[in-house]
Amino acid sequence: MTTLLISLDLDPSRADEVVALLRSEMAPWMRHQPGFVSSHWFLADDRRHCTITVEFASESEATDVARATLALPSNPARSWNVARVDSVSDLNFAPRPGLRLGDSP
Repeated sequence: MTTLLISLDLDPSRADEVVALLRSEMAPWMRHQPGFVSSHWFLADDRRHCTITVEFASESEATDVARATLALPSNPARSWNVARVDSVSDLNFAPRPGLRLGDSP
């Protein structure tokens, strides 16, 4: 599996508009991408940033979505813009519930 970490910069005065757009357009688009496994969407308390984690079945599928996301041109008049897209690896430092520290997963 490959995880994308997508960071969006938001106009905080238009954050409600962005959340509605993410819910109605971006999340459904993401769910329909080949290899989509899961996603989590986070809005910063200051409403200036949104962070999205998206898991894909393969690196190539994640790369295709990363390229498409990064291809969106920046537009200062828009309520949001893509700040960065990273492919990340889970280091598995957080123990799963029920495991004691030092136990193998």
